[in-house]
Amino acid sequence: MKRSIVLATPSFLPLLEITKTAEDKNFDRIWTTENPSRDALIRALTIGLHTERIGVATGITYAFTRAPLAMAATASDIAVATGNRFEIGIGVGTQGMRSRWYGIEDFDHPASRLEEYVKVMRTAWEADKKFKHEGTYYKGNYPDLDSARTPVPIWGSGVNEIMLKLSARSCDGVATHPLVANLNYLDKVALPAMNEGRASHNRDLQIAIWRISSIDQDGDLARNRAKKNLAFYFSTPSYAAAAIESGWGEVAEQVKAMFLEKGADWESISQLIPVEMVNDFAFAGTPEEVKDQYKILEVEYAKRGVTEIVFQTVGSGDNEGETISNLNNIVNTFGR
Repeated sequence: MKRSIVLATPSFLPLLEITKTAEDKNFDRIWTTENPSRDALIRALTIGLHTERIGVATGITYAFTRAPLAMAATASDIAVATGNRFEIGIGVGTQGMRSRWYGIEDFDHPASRLEEYVKVMRTAWEADKKFKHEGTYYKGNYPDLDSARTPVPIWGSGVNEIMLKLSARSCDGVATHPLVANLNYLDKVALPAMNEGRASHNRDLQIAIWRISSIDQDGDLARNRAKKNLAFYFSTPSYAAAAIESGWGEVAEQVKAMFLEKGADWESISQLIPVEMVNDFAFAGTPEEVKDQYKILEVEYAKRGVTEIVFQTVGSGDNEGETISNLNNIVNTFGR
């Protein structure tokens, strides 16, 4: 089973030492994230240029902020610059992210739009100079593409059924949202959707399960940090299906109600999250406790065709020092 880390944190340059340590400890990949204050592609390129062997991927970069032909060129150049260690994860976010964060209102039918987006990228990489695409959402015509274009493995993402199915149908891999790490939701919704999608093509599908990870010698402190992260996720209405199918729908409703009342007071809202819920979604506790959790879940995930476990640091409500400390604990706990 591959082991990777996702740097879901505002910190940037201070993380370079962590990525080098992860490489030394034989982690397979570093994933980068983005939002309006950070760019996953720039971070992936920077990390790739400061390391030698470890894989680098975006998890995810937003499709709705970039034209697919431009994304294909960027991905190809990053792959060349990093010695073909780069893979690109693409996603569409939620409707609220697109409209509130970026003011983008015209990215309708996001799942089917993403499927065509991936097709445009592959068409660009495979074209013999002349590029032309006439689709439902994208159109383009360019007569003289550079011949030195490097195809890059593409990862889709998702938490809900439709997006997971179309990501599996169109992409080389699916990097799941951390809420998919719950075994009940994985079995009831995520795996059936991905298996339906992958049935339409002959490519091997890679599945990377992201799991919230919080490690500290004080196990209760680690679990409390994971609770804040779960409170943040379950305050989002778009994730209601994950809450219901995982068996935690009632808690999620309480979280959403308290969020509407108090706003982003994750310290207070996290008190609604029971420790059993933490165990269902996260690696959280002392290094010894999370190692024991990992041994069990690695077997369970492997049975289900998962190819990679991605440790996502907690971050909601933490400061930079706490986040970096947790990342170092992840690297030192799960390094090989």
